[in-house]
Amino acid sequence: MLKIIIAEDDPAMRLVLKQVLNEIPNVEIIGEAENGKQLIQMTKELKPDVIFVDVDMPEVNGVEAARVIFEHNPRVAIIFVTAYDNYMQEAFQVYAFDYLIKPFDLERINQTVNRIIELKAESYHENFVKDISQQLDCQGQKFMISSNEKCSLVNIKDIILITRVEHKTNIYTTQGIFSTYESLKQIYERVDSNKLFRCHKGYIINVGFVKEITPWGKKTYSIKMANTEETALITLEKLKVFREKYCI
Repeated sequence: MLKIIIAEDDPAMRLVLKQVLNEIPNVEIIGEAENGKQLIQMTKELKPDVIFVDVDMPEVNGVEAARVIFEHNPRVAIIFVTAYDNYMQEAFQVYAFDYLIKPFDLERINQTVNRIIELKAESYHENFVKDISQQLDCQGQKFMISSNEKCSLVNIKDIILITRVEHKTNIYTTQGIFSTYESLKQIYERVDSNKLFRCHKGYIINVGFVKEITPWGKKTYSIKMANTEETALITLEKLKVFREKYCI
């Protein structure tokens, strides 16, 4: 059963969403929040699988609430519902699963929820994969990557960089690109930090493939990596750590 919280300060909009979601099998609405502060507390207590959240809410807006929630529960699927499209970039910076513009496209809601149900059905498999990969990593052997289609094993030394692309995490290696629904935080917790470096909230790199670092915006630098056209970003703070830890 997919557990959902609706966060919307407009009672009429909450009612519309409830009516649509109640028509979808294997869905349970476990809570309704009227503001962002209430949503954050409710999420901690009820631990939903999905949150439908309006961007423009009192107390704490939807994007800020999502940032707080995602730090504590990176597996929750956050779906923004709003009358405006100008928050879209901010929404996807917190890894939103979808962004729905009012008035709602009912078929879009059905498709999005059913996709999440499919992903949730794979959770047992993913947890099994995680347990096995942790054991392998402890032995200094392989890194296991789980996707919808299969599980792939790569040598950690062959990983070039890891970053988020839309709703997935892409792992660039010397053998090709692999995708997974694991967050960067979850992946970084599984690996030896001496082998991979979290240089930016959106990037993890293998320091052995770093070729060039150049300024890119305010207090941010671009990293050119070997064996790929993909580049990474590093903050000024992380650059100082990089120099102290890896450079002579």
